[in-house]
Amino acid sequence: MFGVGGGILAVPALGLLLGLDQHAAQGTSLAMILPTVAMGAWRYGRKGSVRWGAAAWIGIAAVASGFTSAHLALVLPARALRLLFALFLLFLGARTVWSSRGGPRSQAPERRLEPAAAAVRQLGIGVLVGLLAGLLGVGGGTIAIPGLILLCGFGAQEAQGTSLAALVFSSAAGAFGYATAGQVDWIGAAALFVGAAVTVPLGAAAAHRLPERRLRLAFGVLVAVVAVLELVNAARGG
Repeated sequence: MFGVGGGILAVPALGLLLGLDQHAAQGTSLAMILPTVAMGAWRYGRKGSVRWGAAAWIGIAAVASGFTSAHLALVLPARALRLLFALFLLFLGARTVWSSRGGPRSQAPERRLEPAAAAVRQLGIGVLVGLLAGLLGVGGGTIAIPGLILLCGFGAQEAQGTSLAALVFSSAAGAFGYATAGQVDWIGAAALFVGAAVTVPLGAAAAHRLPERRLRLAFGVLVAVVAVLELVNAARGG
């Protein structure tokens, strides 16, 4: 419905509602994200909306940074990770609410970069995507999509499709890092994936019916509320 990976909501839900610690919540989230983004990338690819070369460059960098940052996250205290995740959510929610104040977002004109320049920018995007995946347990689409549009001149459809293809790499690397430490609840991840597979078409249908401005405002408020709950829980030592 909101066009972002489920990790943004799955991580706090697993912690606040099911009682998983922050490490296990993030690892389980990544294990759920992997098949979800793979399914989405396949659908976009069938429509010709994935630039596979760009996805490969982003994926190469995301694998390296995602696996490394996952191991970094595993040595950080769970409370510190929860606080970091809450601050990220608060920033994302505030940015989304602020963007909803204006009219529909203007689409930057598509452009083609020289191959070398495009590869460098895509590698940089991949590093950030992998860091976000491994450190916080989210897919990284909030970085990849605007990065591809603003830095690489992609249209919105190709940015979304290419982002999903790249997130297969970052979520796989992050999930593997957490799994090697036993921080993935595979039954929980499977249940989340089934739920996502059922509800994604419903959310997509609703998104096409509602004005974009209202969608952004609703998403921003939801994320901000979850961020406050996470901050309160972290402050209490949860």
